[in-house]
Amino acid sequence: MKLRHIFITVVLSGCLLPIFVSAQDRAYPIEGDGIFSFLRRWNRTDTTYVREFIDLNSEKLNAQGGLELGTVYLIPPLHPGDVYPAPETNDQPTDPKIFGEKYKDFTLASDNLEDACFYIISGHGGPDPGAVTRIDGRELHEDEYNYDFSLRLARNLMMHGATVYVIIQDEYDGIRDERFLPNNNGETCLGDPIPKSQIDRLKQRVEKVNDLYARDKDKFRYVRALEVHIDSRNPKEQIDLFLYYADNPQSRMTSYTLRNEVLEQYRKHQPNRGFNGNVSHRDLYILRQLHPPAIMVEVGNFQNTLDRKRIMDPNNRQAIANWITHAFIEDFSHNIPISANTSSKSMSGVK
Repeated sequence: MKLRHIFITVVLSGCLLPIFVSAQDRAYPIEGDGIFSFLRRWNRTDTTYVREFIDLNSEKLNAQGGLELGTVYLIPPLHPGDVYPAPETNDQPTDPKIFGEKYKDFTLASDNLEDACFYIISGHGGPDPGAVTRIDGRELHEDEYNYDFSLRLARNLMMHGATVYVIIQDEYDGIRDERFLPNNNGETCLGDPIPKSQIDRLKQRVEKVNDLYARDKDKFRYVRALEVHIDSRNPKEQIDLFLYYADNPQSRMTSYTLRNEVLEQYRKHQPNRGFNGNVSHRDLYILRQLHPPAIMVEVGNFQNTLDRKRIMDPNNRQAIANWITHAFIEDFSHNIPISANTSSKSMSGVK
């Protein structure tokens, strides 16, 4: 009798164990889920998981290739290096320590942006250096200068009472007052490693901002996302600050406010130079997919000698941050909420 009891226990254990294990690899979608959002909850964020998911569940997808509520789907196994649950990420406003020892302390200059929230995205980063140029035998990477611009702007906005999230971060590089900024790939997206795939990098920062915006949009009167870049063109072409806006009326209005402020500053400080910067709509992935009103700024041509000289000058980087800050204060003071247009979800125009 005792042996028979042990045998039954072993058989039942063998039957139940696969059921228990397989249950960890299956899940039901929730209302509004697509394949990407379904996989993201299980920390399958790389796009290669999508193909694996489709291969595992091809017979369960609807006629449009989407998910059906009430259907249980197999979850692809984790890739080496990926974990579930995902490590906790930083979803709190930026800590001033990120600005470095010299700049972490500051006093409030005003409360002009007290009811405003900003998501500042430094272009490229991690495995992606962006545009590369060379001077005096040194190789310079766009992402390092994007990051310095972004930190200076974030600090300025915080000094006027704004809530700010610096989306791309490097815990070792604060605001730097050097012309030659050393290259590294230590940047993260709010603490998460930045993927190698370009589209995965863009999706990661878009999803971070959109998740924050879903929480913040009803807390603040004014919310904007700004991505900072440096252009890379023919070395003979000197350019001024360019602004691109999303298919969103608030994005467009803010872009023109920023342009007008920079134009006014050029008139004051370089009246004989002129200003050729402009504003235009661009169907770029990151502008199209971000939910808050979004703007992209290009602050010069990294390959042009004169543009590169002003990009490398820390005083000029601070001046541009100051001008953009003043423009945001102006835009905030006149802000009237406008309903955003529904934008396309295609993936053309990747930046």
